[in-house]
Amino acid sequence: MEPPVLVSKMLTFVLAGAVAVLATLGFVLLKMIPLERPEIFFLLTPTRSSDVVIVPMDNERMLNFYLQGFVREYIIARNTLYSGAQSYITRNNWSNVVKLWSSEKVFKDFTKTSLYRDYVFSTTPPSISCSVNFEGTNNERAIKEMHNGWYQANFVWVCKDENIGGQTTSKNYKIQLRIDSELQAKMSGTLENLEKLRQNPLGVQVVEYVIKDDMGDPLDSDTKSW
Repeated sequence: MEPPVLVSKMLTFVLAGAVAVLATLGFVLLKMIPLERPEIFFLLTPTRSSDVVIVPMDNERMLNFYLQGFVREYIIARNTLYSGAQSYITRNNWSNVVKLWSSEKVFKDFTKTSLYRDYVFSTTPPSISCSVNFEGTNNERAIKEMHNGWYQANFVWVCKDENIGGQTTSKNYKIQLRIDSELQAKMSGTLENLEKLRQNPLGVQVVEYVIKDDMGDPLDSDTKSW
């Protein structure tokens, strides 16, 4: 075989191999898009052992644990108030947690509450601080799963007003909310949505928020009567 023919065939094989490699890499990269995505795992610490077990979110029991914790943290972020110079923590929780974890309608209703307006628009630092105390010591007792995405939470809302000598008042609330855990599939791989998923990895949102027993929203409480 003449040298030019041999070189030509060798170049053909090299070119064909390079095209095959590039095609394979392109296929792999296409399957990896988006190149950044959250992966959820649980860290379990058995009570009688110091070992830490990493459990993937691949079964219904683990997902239920996550959703119960989601409901608990949502109620805490929504109803915990810091007074004075620390009131920015409340506003940060509302904008970085409650907003991302709520549907547009639920968050819009939330912004109409009187204490939301006091904390966001008032030029005077708020004097009211409130904490959320759940019944029981674990999510199973504090947060009850109902049906069709509905959960119920019973908690005590304890508030203190520095303007009236630190007087403390507490009220019992029963909250029922419905969450949509299918929203992650609706999110595209944009940078904005990836940033949201860092705060809300599964894309879960509260789509209905109901205060039972005609109590009214805690954030609509008449603080002047305390």
